[in-house]
Amino acid sequence: MDLLRFPLIDRPCVPPSALMTSPPQKPLSFSLSSLPKVPLYPPWKVRSPLLSSPRKTPLFYIKLSFFFYKIKTSSSFFCYISFMYFVSPLFILFFHFCIVALLFLLIQNFFLRRWLSFYITPFYSHSHGPFSSILFSLRSPKDLLDFWNSILKNYWTHKPVKKPGRPPLHQSLKKRILHLKLDNPFWGSRRIRDELAKLGFSVCHETICRIISDYRKAGLIKPNGSWRKFLSAHWNSLFACDFFTVDCFGFFRLYVFFIIQLKSRRIVHWNITAHPTIQFLRLQFSEFEYQFPDSYLIHDNSGELRYFPYDQYRFNHIATSPYSPNMNAYAERFVRSVRQECLKHFIIFSEKQLRNIMREYVYYYNNYRPHQGLHGIPNAQPTAERCEVSGKIKKIPILFGLHHHYYREKA
Repeated sequence: MDLLRFPLIDRPCVPPSALMTSPPQKPLSFSLSSLPKVPLYPPWKVRSPLLSSPRKTPLFYIKLSFFFYKIKTSSSFFCYISFMYFVSPLFILFFHFCIVALLFLLIQNFFLRRWLSFYITPFYSHSHGPFSSILFSLRSPKDLLDFWNSILKNYWTHKPVKKPGRPPLHQSLKKRILHLKLDNPFWGSRRIRDELAKLGFSVCHETICRIISDYRKAGLIKPNGSWRKFLSAHWNSLFACDFFTVDCFGFFRLYVFFIIQLKSRRIVHWNITAHPTIQFLRLQFSEFEYQFPDSYLIHDNSGELRYFPYDQYRFNHIATSPYSPNMNAYAERFVRSVRQECLKHFIIFSEKQLRNIMREYVYYYNNYRPHQGLHGIPNAQPTAERCEVSGKIKKIPILFGLHHHYYREKA
């Protein structure tokens, strides 16, 4: 069509057949020597050909935007890698770093597996099957032989079938056996069997012995020779006494003597002196003997208590071991209470002041102060009788407001 638009004067005469045929083409040849020699640079010195042009024309930004759109709409991972390589040359350095990190993690994982394999011991378990752990446990011929011997041992071991015996006892009957044993710690299985027969229960003494053994292993039955059971059997007649000192203003010392009842934690007698002599103890023990005859008095090994003539009085005395304050723990605990709750908050000037303070604190200790070991108050009545659920709450100051007693006013 171009030949028809322009005159034919300036154009050579070309036959139509020549226009329809293409010129002969040379055969393609490829060799490494024909490629242009490009110098090699480190990855951080390579610049992208797209961004290396010194001149940025509007057409360049249009082409770059179109290229970004093509990359964004493409789902090929190879296209994404090509884009990163083409736009950001630092991707080459990042790619090399990832490869090195991956190789380092693989080597570290290999050595950790080799190190942990020395601490995996061979074992065989029926619940996991015979070949569940063979891959982790067999590291030497000896392990293989041990594994095979364990298989033989378990294969030829006789597994007896448990035959059904007596029907199991009801849980309430087991609890009844436990209560009988706790209430009567010196009864045996045959004695308990006879007592149950009186109640209409027929139980073999061997079954009772097995039930008691199970409860003893569970910790529900304590040994018979415990100090708690021994002391609880003598609560009503056990008392403890001791001295404690009070340093007064003027650098002189007073001695407080007290006797405490172990069952109720009640201070039954107390007195103060500047000279703790045997004559002073005679007056105190004479009054104690009159109130509590045939009782047991626990004391430590101080000089005036150790050499006192107890055989002249109608009560028994028990001396603790030397340097063993825990054997007289209830008396020592009262000393700590009176020091921490009362005496450390006052400066004592005279014996009269100390008597007034001790009188008020002992009254508070016996009548108002709750005791953790008793879950109650020593001189208080049962909870149902002393607890008021209605009325206005009032308080009484103790020791000049150092402590307070709270109660409900009766309606």
